[in-house]
Amino acid sequence: MTKTMRKIFLGLAAVAAVASTPALAATATNSMPVSVNVINSCTVAATPMAFGAPAAIGGANIDTTSTISLVCTNGASYDVALDMGLNAASGQRYLSNGAATPVTIPYNVYRDAGRSTSWGSASGTDTNAGTAGTSGLVVLTAYGRIPMSATSVGAGAYTDTVTVTVTF
Repeated sequence: MTKTMRKIFLGLAAVAAVASTPALAATATNSMPVSVNVINSCTVAATPMAFGAPAAIGGANIDTTSTISLVCTNGASYDVALDMGLNAASGQRYLSNGAATPVTIPYNVYRDAGRSTSWGSASGTDTNAGTAGTSGLVVLTAYGRIPMSATSVGAGAYTDTVTVTVTF
């Protein structure tokens, strides 16, 4: 190999060595805190409590049910209260025909299928309390009854609105 060729070869080798050397870059690191604050939460929904279309009121109990559904945080404690409704008087719930001189039908809502435990709004007394399980879904049944002692009324639509409140 000639001296000139050797210089060219060494020059090319030096260029190749410089080109193949990675460029160094500066780096810095830090940490990124990650967190979540899960709060107790519940939502509530209720199906209508419809007594249907009986031919007469009085003489026999008329029973029905409604489903109250909660979606709560896993493990959340809940307390479900029902107010007395829009037509209540003297501690009794009433369905009303809404007339200028209203005609009413007494009814009640219970926490049990035997309809012996009223459902009200006094926490720790007549509400429905519990703890949501791992799914967070809670399904409660409200048992309604128009008592057989109700006075017969004329045909028409009788309504009331009960507010369902969940405290969690």
